Amino acid sequence: MGKKAKRRAVLRIEVPFTSDPPVLTSDALGLPRLLRRPAASFVMDVTVIDAADGRLLRDGVVVAHRVVGGIGEWYLSAPRWSPHLPEECTRPLGTSGDLPVELAHRLRPLIRGAVLGPIAALRCTRDEWALRDAEGGVAAVVRDERVTVRHGGVATARYREITITPERRGLTKAQRDFLTAAGLAVNGTVVAQFPTLQERLGAPATGLTNFPVPRPLAPDATLEDFVSSVFATHLLAIATTDLARRRAESDDVGGVNAQLWELGKDLRGLAPVLEPKWREATERLLGGLPWSTPAELEPALPAVLDALVGGARAPRLGDLARRPAAVVLLDRAVHAGRILKERCGALTVEAPGEQWAAARLAAEQLVVAARVVSPLAPELLGKVLVGVEDVVTALRACESDASVAPPELGGMSAEQAFLLGAELERKRALAVARRADFIERWPGTVKRARKRLGKARKQ
Repeated sequence: MGKKAKRRAVLRIEVPFTSDPPVLTSDALGLPRLLRRPAASFVMDVTVIDAADGRLLRDGVVVAHRVVGGIGEWYLSAPRWSPHLPEECTRPLGTSGDLPVELAHRLRPLIRGAVLGPIAALRCTRDEWALRDAEGGVAAVVRDERVTVRHGGVATARYREITITPERRGLTKAQRDFLTAAGLAVNGTVVAQFPTLQERLGAPATGLTNFPVPRPLAPDATLEDFVSSVFATHLLAIATTDLARRRAESDDVGGVNAQLWELGKDLRGLAPVLEPKWREATERLLGGLPWSTPAELEPALPAVLDALVGGARAPRLGDLARRPAAVVLLDRAVHAGRILKERCGALTVEAPGEQWAAARLAAEQLVVAARVVSPLAPELLGKVLVGVEDVVTALRACESDASVAPPELGGMSAEQAFLLGAELERKRALAVARRADFIERWPGTVKRARKRLGKARKQ
């Protein structure tokens, strides 16, 4: 920290609730007077609003209504979710006393259907002072806040915070040392930061967040850590996409649909390791994809987010949870590659469409299996995905049966029948050519994909 920064650094002192005010004036150090600021001094009653499990507070969101001098207002603070939610804002209390519709709408992905109500009451007595220098200017602003916390009408905590904020010129080292000593003289403790509101309120506000930041994954990550990270990533992506949509007041749910599609892909990729009932229930929630309007999306989204909250915190994996993720998931990708090789090896130009469809499904299954585990070996598996996705595209083009059934010619003129027959032959020839081309080219592509899977498996 540079010299100027040190002079302007805020000084925070936590003081016993009943202590006498510290003596902050000193003629010798050029701090002769302390003048109270009546306009910035007041008593404020605060009611903190949350679900019974404290989910908003645990996720870094404070919702409260505040009353100062008989005038009430709603208060929202959500710096963690900026810019999708305000870092800090207020709204008029309103005649109904309910949370404003605008704020309730924007918070819905975090509330997820829970009932909000008062969980704590705080009375804050704030005194603010101007600490004058020898020239009569303001050297620093001193704020002394005494707060009583009540739960269910019973006082559960009291605390006092003194904040000294230097003005533009800052404080000298001697002045800072003097002010620090003044705080210590009344049994205060100098702190870098005061405890958060959540820490002041205690449980459940101090519990784990529902939206953990995904942890970096080591190559030897356990399956539990890996799946937790996958679900935490989806959880944040879906929630922030919907929060951004709400902030923009948009009815376009395409972005949320896209994030939910990505979740569905990973659910399929993790299907062999997830507890079947949980996975099937979560997939049923996605059954309405793609949703067209917010009204269609609203009923399903909170349940999807709730499922992911549980999945990110404690994924249901049974006995596989502590096994290395790379071993478990890459084994399945290798197995999918083996099935693809066998099905493609059995293809002929004359094979029925169902046989070509089975090969395409095997290729799609390999894409799903490789995509979900790709974060553990992104370079190798990225190449696998590119190659196998090309195989899927080629198989889809070959899937229709080359032996196209002849059409009904009744009622056609000779010229019409001739043209239709020529078109039919052209389609047959094209289908045969595509299939022959695939049969010639696929072994190299699939072989390279299987080789890269094996290499990733050994890393």
